Amino acid sequence: MKKYLSIFRTSFKQESKTVANSITAVISFVVIIYIFKMLWEFIYGGNGGGTLINGYSLNMMIWYMIMAEILMYCVNARAVTRGFSSDIKSGKIAYQLNKPYNYYAYQVSSQSATFVWKLIFLLPSGIVMGLILLGPIPNFSAAYILPIFISLLLAIFLTCIIYGTIGLLSFWIEEATPFTWIVQKLQMLLGLFFPPEFFPAWVQPIINYSPIYAMMSGPCKLLANFSWDVFLQTTISQVAYLIVFIAIGLLLYKIGTKKVNINGG
Repeated sequence: MKKYLSIFRTSFKQESKTVANSITAVISFVVIIYIFKMLWEFIYGGNGGGTLINGYSLNMMIWYMIMAEILMYCVNARAVTRGFSSDIKSGKIAYQLNKPYNYYAYQVSSQSATFVWKLIFLLPSGIVMGLILLGPIPNFSAAYILPIFISLLLAIFLTCIIYGTIGLLSFWIEEATPFTWIVQKLQMLLGLFFPPEFFPAWVQPIINYSPIYAMMSGPCKLLANFSWDVFLQTTISQVAYLIVFIAIGLLLYKIGTKKVNINGG
């Protein structure tokens, strides 16, 4: 575990040299949030008033969107998949097999550092943007900060694991990025643009028990309208899917590297 923490710290230090890129991402993020605010104000009618749509007020909906956009901006899904894919297709991974670490865990640790670095810029920007546009979150307590932050970190780590696992498919197929595109669009449709409550009743349980909920919907609901029940449900879902996808990733990596060894690298 220490070696992967060292990899995380090293990658984090390297990312600290990309401040200009991070500031550019923040500017883009702020513009997107403002556009979505105007869009939802139109949908709710004017300033929204006391209107509720499927249990969400205008303020709740925009805070949900802020958290969702933070998660989307933090994790560059295609970069994760390409990181695995390019090494496998180029044969570079053959040189990694004799290293004193697991390549899969190495990539996840390195990519996670990149996303945590982005979070340092995006999270404060999102909070400040929300406070300026909407004011404080109603009934929010300081006791909610740590659970929300834990859920946010778990969501980022889970998303990295899932897209990394997709990248390992490059052991068997020429191009894994189409699968990333499909999962990313599902993540946007079922988690970014709308909370689960905005979908038909028969679809909601599917979303609530899917990885999309753990990656996106659950953490976003915590910021919009915190509930300890939602936090418990979200955390259980995140931990369960982390275990599942880490196991799948390690299995795919083990099978894939055997294939490399059999074929002579």
